Amino acid sequence: MSQQYTIADYLFDRVAEAGASEIFGVPGDFNLSFLDNIIASDKLRWVGNTNELNAGYAADGYARERGFAAMVTTFGVGELSAINATAGSFAEYAPVLHIVGAPSTALQDAKRRIHHSLGDGVFNHFIKMVEPVTVARAQITPENAASEIDRVIRLILKKHRPGYLMLSPDVARQPIYPPSTKLIDSEENITSQAALADFKQALIEFLPNKTTTLMADLMVHRLGLQNQLKSLIADTEIPYTTLSWGKTLLDENSERWAGTYAGVASRPIVKDAVENCECLIKIGVQYTDTTTAGFSQDIDDDVVVDLHYERASISGQNFAPISLKDALQTLHEVLTSGIKIVPKQFCKEVKPHEQNGKDDEAIRQDDLWHIIADRLDHNNLVFAEQGTAYFGISDVRLPEGVTCYGQPMWGSIGYTLPASLGAAIASPHKRSVLLIGDGSALLTIQELAVMFQERINPVIVLVNNDGYTVERAIHGENQRYNDIPKCDWQSMPKAFGGNDDNTLLLKVETAGELKAALLKAADTTDKMVLIEVIAGKQDIPPLLADIAAALKPKAD
Repeated sequence: MSQQYTIADYLFDRVAEAGASEIFGVPGDFNLSFLDNIIASDKLRWVGNTNELNAGYAADGYARERGFAAMVTTFGVGELSAINATAGSFAEYAPVLHIVGAPSTALQDAKRRIHHSLGDGVFNHFIKMVEPVTVARAQITPENAASEIDRVIRLILKKHRPGYLMLSPDVARQPIYPPSTKLIDSEENITSQAALADFKQALIEFLPNKTTTLMADLMVHRLGLQNQLKSLIADTEIPYTTLSWGKTLLDENSERWAGTYAGVASRPIVKDAVENCECLIKIGVQYTDTTTAGFSQDIDDDVVVDLHYERASISGQNFAPISLKDALQTLHEVLTSGIKIVPKQFCKEVKPHEQNGKDDEAIRQDDLWHIIADRLDHNNLVFAEQGTAYFGISDVRLPEGVTCYGQPMWGSIGYTLPASLGAAIASPHKRSVLLIGDGSALLTIQELAVMFQERINPVIVLVNNDGYTVERAIHGENQRYNDIPKCDWQSMPKAFGGNDDNTLLLKVETAGELKAALLKAADTTDKMVLIEVIAGKQDIPPLLADIAAALKPKAD
């Protein structure tokens, strides 16, 4: 056995094998020695972040594009700064490995009062804290290193959720044999063939002669089944929709696209297509309060064919275990077997948006997002912050090929700025477009420094509407708690490394100015482009108005 190959080498070789070529994080004295292994690796590159929370957000965005991500923080102070991001990754199915550098085993065994601890000689407090937001955890020892590293990473990849490893530097230096097997030797299939056969027969009996609509959502993307879903769409005539969580899964410019479904806040044609069909095929759908206007969907379970993560059901009858991949393939086979399917008819609405305000007038939220959407292309990665940006972009058609991400389940403000950085690093052939409000940007704006360092040259549309407008829409329209400090956004990039050579700064107040700025942004690919959009303090997108009404606190 080569004495030069260590547990740290084993860990980072497995990280690379799982799909990462970069690792995010912040250095600390308990992880410094094994960060050297990353620097020495010919498979991995270190991307240092401005703080641990931003590192976690960046890893989340990376994982959404790449299918796996890793970050390194130090013990206690570092890992707890990142736990909010880890919780978001858990809630939104982003497979991120969090590696924590811990005090040496000798110091832990001696129960010493060590910095970054609680001073009580107990060193397992924090691994207990992450238990609800991870699918697997382990404290690495020389005896368990290979098996536990492999177990945790395999569960992350299987469950599409975060995992946690605690590694002391003295353990990281211990010798170990290199891996002799692949991390994933073969794809584990949980499907019961008997359940799948019964599901297929039930489909054959249930589907014929029913008016049918298809609804897709988040889990299709997280399980990497986009192409399989698009193949089904191409081989049938069924109209389709998504929730905002599944935005851009399918071509939104087809005549078969009904629109984004949002419960009572849906446009009438979408509501009709979903709620008045005789068969609703749901693929990877998960309802949340923000995507359904407070769970206001009016859908009869008796008409639903539901394909989910590890099960399928028809009219409430469950067939399990069946993987979503196998259920989708079986559905495709049945739909193309010659049985008569009746596509749900709805009033098609494929036409350009008619601008409500004039080009020389102040920009309006009911025009803003349409103008942005019209200037996106298939090469764009769009991150929409959970404020007016998310609800605005969710309600407009985006070009085919655009990938749109938000965080409607966890909804941690400021998430999208670092996440867009991570996704851009994961997919360098795409250009990141960040849609964010001034209130959210204040939380994570320092990550601009890493964007400059990494030279990813995003387009940032920063909506300056003087505070937390999304919160004003729900409650406290004029209350001080929804105000934020005044900031000079045009100066922000310079503070974090921006200059004339790497930054284009634009500020717009009218629809015409916004159109011109977006054209400049499209032509300026060698610089970060920051477009500050001055918007009305109380102006909100139509979809947000409807959803906010549903989410407003009810009087007792």
